[in-house]
Amino acid sequence: MSQVEVMKTLNEFQLRDGIYFPKNYEELNSTKQKQTWDKIGKTYYGSQKIDPVQGDHTILTGKPGGTWDKFPNNKTVDSILEIGCGYGRIPISLSKDKNLRCNKYYGIDISETLLQRLVKFKEEYNFFPEAEFYPICNSAEGLPLADNSIDLVISNCVFMHIPEAQTKNLLAEISRVLKPGGIFVFNHSFHNKSCPSHIIHNFVRSLNPVSKNAVYLKQHSAAEIEAMLSASGIKAKCPQYTVEPTREYAILPEKIKGIPVPFAKAINQNLKPSGSRKETLAYGYSAYSTELG
Repeated sequence: MSQVEVMKTLNEFQLRDGIYFPKNYEELNSTKQKQTWDKIGKTYYGSQKIDPVQGDHTILTGKPGGTWDKFPNNKTVDSILEIGCGYGRIPISLSKDKNLRCNKYYGIDISETLLQRLVKFKEEYNFFPEAEFYPICNSAEGLPLADNSIDLVISNCVFMHIPEAQTKNLLAEISRVLKPGGIFVFNHSFHNKSCPSHIIHNFVRSLNPVSKNAVYLKQHSAAEIEAMLSASGIKAKCPQYTVEPTREYAILPEKIKGIPVPFAKAINQNLKPSGSRKETLAYGYSAYSTELG
């Protein structure tokens, strides 16, 4: 199956150790993107601990904040799709803190190591206890799901790590599988092109064309995000939505080339912009269905 063709059903996948893998897994496993996120899953996220004795999931999840604070309590849907589910921070929080319920949960992530942790955390914390559980190891550009089959699509801090062309393809795929009138939440998913921190970072990266990491040279305005949602078809299916700046502000990058910038974190945390400055200094944007209830 070519990269252009879309895998639409899980019949094209193989179940192994609780995770669904594409039949061309060796090809996927050879990509730089997957190797990078597998490495991150083994190191950075490997510090996350399981604490089944206390049963305190907040040790693992913390308080996600942002748009998740607006999510209603005691909501029930048939199906949930999470893009970039990682080790399960958001679904654990929504299930335990908001009492979100579903019959089917699909979590897609390119990192096998993160999905292994997701499966383990599912066993220990039993989030979405009544749901059929489908962890899928694959690029999200080809969602192995039927058209108009998903009630709720969620994603947290993911699109900013994906190249522009792939993001547009992914949004089109989300539009394909989302039911008309369905709900989506893309929390802190797009970097803000007017944020001074990103502008400085872009300049520094551009000085080294060999390792500039072009993915992070692209940020967006609210109008550009609106245009992508419209072009993807999401706007037609879910016309009532909001694109808003995050409440995290930054005037200086906290690290440059991995080196901490003195006082940058304290300066950023003490920023209290008002009016139009909120949008200028916001680190990113969220987009979500206006009527989450």
